Amino acid sequence: MSNLDNLVAEILQQAQKEANRILTKTKAENLEFTEKENKKIQREVDVIEQKSKEEAISLKERILSNANLKSRDMILQAKEELVNEVLSRVLERLKKIDSDSYLNFVGNTLKSLNISKNAKVILTKEMKEVAGDEVFGYKVSDDTVESGCSIKDGNVIYNNEFSNLLEFNKEDLEREILKKIFG
Repeated sequence: MSNLDNLVAEILQQAQKEANRILTKTKAENLEFTEKENKKIQREVDVIEQKSKEEAISLKERILSNANLKSRDMILQAKEELVNEVLSRVLERLKKIDSDSYLNFVGNTLKSLNISKNAKVILTKEMKEVAGDEVFGYKVSDDTVESGCSIKDGNVIYNNEFSNLLEFNKEDLEREILKKIFG
């Protein structure tokens, strides 16, 4: 039996060697598979992290942009309110100008227009009382205006009321006011 024992021992030894070889190969394959999977997972994690960073940067930029727009809008609104306040005060002062300055304004207005001698001048109620029935060779109308004057020449009315003149020139006046205030 010694041969048989030797044969069995040899077979067991070969089986053990084969088992060790298979186990070593399996461990190596398992290690290789694990490394590949870890690399794959790490690549996916890196992609997700990169996307998250990009989204965070994009969100930050949108929030900053939105804040800048709101800030700019608030500044523009404050400047517009300031200009409107200045123009409102100017209109109130224009409505209270003295008779000489008012008549000077009417005279300059009449000189700047190409109107017929039949034109009528429409004055404020107060200035109509001061001027009487005629001003600078033109008949004073029975109608009145709130401020400034208007000239009626036939069917054409030249509206030179202070509020309309300020509104008409608002864009230029706004620039000038802001330039004087903010430099």
